[in-house]
Amino acid sequence: MSELANSIFSQGRDSLEQLQQESPHPILVKFVAPHCPSCKTLTPILEQLVNESGGKMHMVTIDMTEEPELAMELGVRSAPTVFLFQGKEVLEQIGGLKPKKTYVEAVEKVLSV
Repeated sequence: MSELANSIFSQGRDSLEQLQQESPHPILVKFVAPHCPSCKTLTPILEQLVNESGGKMHMVTIDMTEEPELAMELGVRSAPTVFLFQGKEVLEQIGGLKPKKTYVEAVEKVLSV
């Protein structure tokens, strides 16, 4: 198992693809854009949820301007968009900035599977 699989926070498509192959834990993927105030608002909320998972979840941040192909493959139209993956399977997709409760419920659902 690589060092990446033991880390909680990472960035970019390579990190996501490596975690999808190596980690047994769910992966929260946050698509962001450089000048996105909602992305900045959402970051501490998601980081708190991932930290509270007790190491049972990873978070990968993907900048849509750096990874436009991946954003298109997944149908991401706007930032922020959050995905929850188990391996390569999409378990949950949340577009736009939503109340914290939405993210809490999605994470709890994925961790309880």
